[in-house]
Order: sequence, then C-alpha cells, then structure tokens
Amino acid sequence: MISETVVSEFIHKLSHDITGITHNIMGYATLLEEENNPEYLKGIARLINKLNKRIEDAVNAVDEGQLQELSQT
Repeated sequence: MISETVVSEFIHKLSHDITGITHNIMGYATLLEEENNPEYLKGIARLINKLNKRIEDAVNAVDEGQLQELSQT
C-alpha cells in the first residue's frame, strides 16, 4: 500500500509544476492581449504542450506503480 506521505508529496510536486506552467501561460496571454504579438501564441502553445506532457507523465507514473516503488524506499 502506498503511504499517505508519498501520495501527498507526489500531489504537491505535481501541483507546483502545473501552477508554475499555468502562471506562465497567463503571462503570455496578458502580453498577447496588450501587445498583440504572434510570438506569444507560440509561447502559449509550447507551455500547453509542456503541461500536457507533465500530466501524461504523472498519470503514467501512477499507472506503472512508481508511487508504490517510492513508498518502499
């Protein structure tokens, strides 16, 4: 069984990663609104891809039992 501590640490790290990325996306969106620069759209797209990858990696880690492995160390 996975300990609550391992799950809590995993969720906090994931939350931190996602929050950082979403703040960056909001920054690009604000700049885009203010300056109408198409380069900011590329930044938003890049960050959304990064966010999707991070979520996919987290789901895969859970599916592959990596949290279980962490709790045994």
